[in-house]
Amino acid sequence: MLLKAVMRLSVTNMKAVDVKDVASSITMIANEKLKAEKEAAAGKKKTGGRKKQLQLDKADDDLVAGPYDAMDDFNFM
Repeated sequence: MLLKAVMRLSVTNMKAVDVKDVASSITMIANEKLKAEKEAAAGKKKTGGRKKQLQLDKADDDLVAGPYDAMDDFNFM
């Protein structure tokens, strides 16, 4: 990108402290842009749509026998 090349050439003669200051300013601008984009994306969410729900049938009664059934024959002690 052209801007990256221009920035790289422009900071070659600067001190490290000055480069860090420029970098922190650019980072601050980038964070503000990201925040604005997230807020704009949050405003575009669909509000009229209804969520799809999972349809569950009733459990088969022949498998439900109670707290102790034939499948509970294992004794650990």
